[in-house]
Amino acid sequence: MSCQLNVFADFHNITAVRNFLFPGLRSEPPDSEEFQENDGWDEDWGSWDEDGETPEAPGENREVQQADDKLQWLQDCVFSLSPVNDIVAVAHSDRCVLLSQKFNGGGMESGMDTKFKIVWEGSLQQEEGEQITAVMCLPLASQKRSVQGGPDWTCVIVGFSSSYVRFYTETGTLLLSQLLHSEPVQRLKCRTYESPRFLGDTEQHEELLILFKRAVVTIDGFSLFQSLRACRNQVARATASGSETMLQPPPLAYKKWAVQEQEKLLDLCSCGVNTPNPFDHMRTASWRGGPMATIRPTPPAAGLFIASGVGPYVGFFYAVEGSTQPILSDVAYAVAHKLKSAIMSAASGWLGFGSKNKEEEKHRPKIEPATPLPMRCGLPDKRRQGDSIYLSPNNNYVATTDSFGRVILVDVERGTAIRMWKGYRDAQLGWVQVKEDVHRGSEDKSKERIAQFLIIYAPRRGILEVWTAASGPRVAAFNVPRHCRLISPGYGMMGLNNVTCKGVKGKLFQCALVEPTGVIKSLDIPFHLALSDKNSKRARDLHLLKKLKQLLKDNKEESAELQSAVVQILQDTRISHVTQQGVERVLSTKYVSSHFMQEVLRTCSSHITNRGQDSQDINSKLLVRFCQTYLELLQMYDNITKNSNQSSEPTKEITEILVENLHISSPESTHILNQMSADAPQTDPDQEARKVHFDLPESFTPSDFLSCFQFQPNLSENEPSRHRSINVADSISQEKKVGLGKFLFSQCISPEGSANSLATVIQNCNISPNLLLDLLVLFWLSDDKRTLPMIPNLHCVLKVLISLTDPCNVLTKQGAMAVWWKKIRYSCSHSPHLPPAYILALVCRSLCVEVIENQSKGQDPDADTEAGGKMSSKEGAGLPQDVEEWNLLVKQLEDVLTLKNLLNLGKKNNITEVTVSKILEGGRGSISEAVAYLIASMELCPGDLYNTTMTDSTEKMEIGTEPVQSTRGTTIRKLQGHLIELQKRLPHSLENEVLLCNVSWENAIIWFKDLDKIQHLGSAIEYLKLVTNAVLRHGVASMLWHRFVMKKFQALAQLMEKVGKVPKDRLCRKEVGIGEIFMPAFAGFTVDLIQVLREANCEINEVPVFNIEPIWQMVRGPSSLVEQAIEQKPTNYGLLTHHFNLAVIMSAVLTFNMKSAKVLSVFDSKNVDSALSSNRKEFLSRIITCAVSTLDSSSASPTHSQQQVPRKESTATKWPALVQELAKDFGLDLDFFKRQHVIELYSGGHDKKAEEVLLTVNDREFMGSQLLLVAGRRVAHYLLESHKIEGVDLLTNVSPSLSTWLRSLEPGQLRRPESDVQSIAMLVHHVANNLPEGFPEYELAIALVDLVQSMS
Repeated sequence: MSCQLNVFADFHNITAVRNFLFPGLRSEPPDSEEFQENDGWDEDWGSWDEDGETPEAPGENREVQQADDKLQWLQDCVFSLSPVNDIVAVAHSDRCVLLSQKFNGGGMESGMDTKFKIVWEGSLQQEEGEQITAVMCLPLASQKRSVQGGPDWTCVIVGFSSSYVRFYTETGTLLLSQLLHSEPVQRLKCRTYESPRFLGDTEQHEELLILFKRAVVTIDGFSLFQSLRACRNQVARATASGSETMLQPPPLAYKKWAVQEQEKLLDLCSCGVNTPNPFDHMRTASWRGGPMATIRPTPPAAGLFIASGVGPYVGFFYAVEGSTQPILSDVAYAVAHKLKSAIMSAASGWLGFGSKNKEEEKHRPKIEPATPLPMRCGLPDKRRQGDSIYLSPNNNYVATTDSFGRVILVDVERGTAIRMWKGYRDAQLGWVQVKEDVHRGSEDKSKERIAQFLIIYAPRRGILEVWTAASGPRVAAFNVPRHCRLISPGYGMMGLNNVTCKGVKGKLFQCALVEPTGVIKSLDIPFHLALSDKNSKRARDLHLLKKLKQLLKDNKEESAELQSAVVQILQDTRISHVTQQGVERVLSTKYVSSHFMQEVLRTCSSHITNRGQDSQDINSKLLVRFCQTYLELLQMYDNITKNSNQSSEPTKEITEILVENLHISSPESTHILNQMSADAPQTDPDQEARKVHFDLPESFTPSDFLSCFQFQPNLSENEPSRHRSINVADSISQEKKVGLGKFLFSQCISPEGSANSLATVIQNCNISPNLLLDLLVLFWLSDDKRTLPMIPNLHCVLKVLISLTDPCNVLTKQGAMAVWWKKIRYSCSHSPHLPPAYILALVCRSLCVEVIENQSKGQDPDADTEAGGKMSSKEGAGLPQDVEEWNLLVKQLEDVLTLKNLLNLGKKNNITEVTVSKILEGGRGSISEAVAYLIASMELCPGDLYNTTMTDSTEKMEIGTEPVQSTRGTTIRKLQGHLIELQKRLPHSLENEVLLCNVSWENAIIWFKDLDKIQHLGSAIEYLKLVTNAVLRHGVASMLWHRFVMKKFQALAQLMEKVGKVPKDRLCRKEVGIGEIFMPAFAGFTVDLIQVLREANCEINEVPVFNIEPIWQMVRGPSSLVEQAIEQKPTNYGLLTHHFNLAVIMSAVLTFNMKSAKVLSVFDSKNVDSALSSNRKEFLSRIITCAVSTLDSSSASPTHSQQQVPRKESTATKWPALVQELAKDFGLDLDFFKRQHVIELYSGGHDKKAEEVLLTVNDREFMGSQLLLVAGRRVAHYLLESHKIEGVDLLTNVSPSLSTWLRSLEPGQLRRPESDVQSIAMLVHHVANNLPEGFPEYELAIALVDLVQSMS
């Protein structure tokens, strides 16, 4: 990598900046490169005589001078670029332009997403003749933790010829104005925090330097940071309030030094506070005091200032800490300053505290005297004048420019000039510090080397050079336009410390070049350019490594020429770790074959070993080991690829395979076959196609294979260490690990593959058996497509791996568990692919028994038969701990397989992923919860699942097995069969009571997640009603109420009370979350839930005890639903009754869409008065009227749906009964509502139903009086409207009183006045029977009876 000059930033319109600062140059600037390339071929050269001159020569010179002026303006400006590249300040005379990074709309065309755009421009002059002499953009760190490394804001510091230093915001608002000295400001410099490189180094002190002609002021960084922050907050408050508030800014802590021993001071830099070592301390004391000098016991700390100017050319000034120089903390009382509001213009009045009196303008504040700064040494040169001085980032060197066109490099510690460059008139300097890229094997950051590069820009020559400090060569040079500006801030973000600096990049650049066209470029310098010379081994090897990378990139396929070129480059490298990087690049190339890689590895290994042991360092030995390790891996790759085409012998019968490999009996093999056949995966091709599949190559290339491993340096020669030198790379994904396992084991795991050849490869490879086991288990458990015929090959491979591992990994003491088997059991219990986990558990159990039997045979050869008999019995007493754990895991996997088979009947996207570990960690109710979720998600009602029979007044429920038609019926029949089988295996976990409670709960959860699925809430209550134990039913109902229903019910009640009617859909969804159309059902289900609570509250049952199967006793996790249910507190029956009444009233309002109904107003707050009783009676009567009116539509419409007629009849019967219950609770007259019910039924023409209710009425006289009006209206309608001619004749034969009474009645008050004569006669008969003799209306009733008889 070479040094590069890259575009770093850009100006949006630099012409506008130039035109504002230099109004006399208002034209487009000529292109600098075109101007340089103008050689004058189009001009008139005049005569060839040496002394000949043309008249046009002066004019031509003026044109060239004008062109130079248009480009020279950037050199004449005062320029500052923030080190975080967010703000630019350009000033000339009294004018200043502030630019900020803004989004560039044409970023794709210009190549820059953001550009510097003008945010403020104007004049900063406050005193007559005042001009800007220095400017600085200082970013201030944020105190908020949420800010990710960026500055809070940037302060613009401006120095004036009037001696003032003023501080502005990014938008030109004045924050603070200070008068610290009576001379013009010459320079502004800053030092910010940098973390120490080595332990024990002093931290760099933050400070702001203000250089005057004969003095220098240093302002403490912390004091400046706090003051500027306080001033900015005051400006923000003033802007928000809209008033001009004049506040006194906080004081600044500063020091002021007078430079008296130097004739002329032009530039100065601060090297910070430093404590010399004892030798330097004694040397300095002897220089200053001679042989009799007094030496302090401890060297004093001193601040070093290096000044450039005249007499001496470079001076070294020391400010000893603890001397008489004061820290002026009360500057606020001695310095004129003012805080202006953000509303006021920056060009408005600045002095004073709100007034502009002439006396205040004439008054100059008192200036504190400066403390003399002693000069300890210098570089005397009477004729030379130092123009500028630049301090290196590590404080070791300073570079100066002078009036003779020289650049001189000075050693700060020794105080001597160590290097000089000449021919650089008007040069501009900068520094770039570069850190070495630490090798990836090293973690010690303190070993990073740091290089210092000196940047020299010669504007007259148009060249930018990069030199290595202090004695190195020029490493780079660039041809750049003349009239550029080199920017090297030398500071970063102010306000950081050793804590806040972490994760913050205080400098985005170190040195930048600003071209007249507005382009800003930064230097990118690689570290290796700072090495000793061009023949450096590292630089040479890095060049060769770059050449190798480019060579491999340019080729697309391997060849003999490519191989020889790669080998030659690697042999030419001298540093071992660079050679290893080259070898790694070859091994990672996709198109390179295994043979190519092996040749490269052999060549590199032999090239190093041929040097001899004495010339090999540790890195060379590690490289040899690296080559040998990867050679073995490539040989393993070739062997596996070669063996992939081999096939095994014809397979045997499944039963024979199981008996032979698993060491089990024939009945046990039949049980395993039945288990696997019942648990065959039921896959949906469409669902499989919709799954996400990772694009893994069918066969690994050599580079893919090697990329899965990482080399761990180890020089030990023993076998375990050799295994530890290779491991699976941490960076590869889980899918790639599965692909690696597939490449290693797929051909031998398949029934057609051969495991013997793989066994040989495994025995000769350098990969740890534990690592191979992990890959084998990961691959085996990655897919459900594992079958029983694969068992022999799996058994063979695992047996080989066991033979290679340490015996202590598979054999332990009695009562302990082996790490090897424990790891496999962990993988099987956590795998969601249950069939392969089941097969793997069976094989590992068999191998575990074999290992223990072999150990027993080795200890006691005579115990063959006895030991074998014990191990073959899986349930025998005294089995080793590992065998018992395998037996337990096999049974658990069988249970989970059966459960998984049941869950597969549900929708594919609703299938819960179950594993042994999830059940063990999910609590005692995890199995019943999974089954209940399946039933709830399939929307099965209790009738689909259970057959209910009545035997001796006790309800008994059994899983139904009756044939059901349709596809859904087939699914239900399968579910019933699987559920019966699962209940046989798990009788306690899937007990009917437990399952019903969980199904109810899961239905409620589904409804709560989607409140529009109101049918699930109804299903939850239906399942809950089937729970026979009252304690359990009460507990689950209470949990449903508090968890799901209570808050919704409360919100609905308050909303209905507020609006006084059925709320609209928008209000319902906003306040309750349920749509308007689902509100009646919700209220009805709430009534049912509270009724379940009331009924369960009155019953007395024993608290149930819930058990769990023995193999699942170690389950852990949260308590089950039924365990929580039986712990619920008992409910208050009185409160339940109140809630029930409220729910019934709300349900009635919602069901019948009743208007002007305040549901909470029906209930009393303190006492029940007559008005409240009247309101209750009226409201309940409206309910009866609405309920009976539902029958009118069904009888009036002959084409009405036959399914809705029974439902409406049920509604008409249900609600009057509920009204009777409410009236009883409210203490109202029950007979009143019975009479109301009878009248409403007769009014609607439902005589049969009315006659049934009439039998329950107690007050028969009053009932007869009311029925007399109904009968009269029917007769009046018949005689006066439907049969008018016949009615005239009949009415002439009756008494005048009866005729008058009939004509006064209004038949329209009946909902259905039409009726036949027989129905009227029956009604009149009931009237006559209910009215006793002597009753005032009895005679009228008898006359009406006679009239009806004459009608018939």
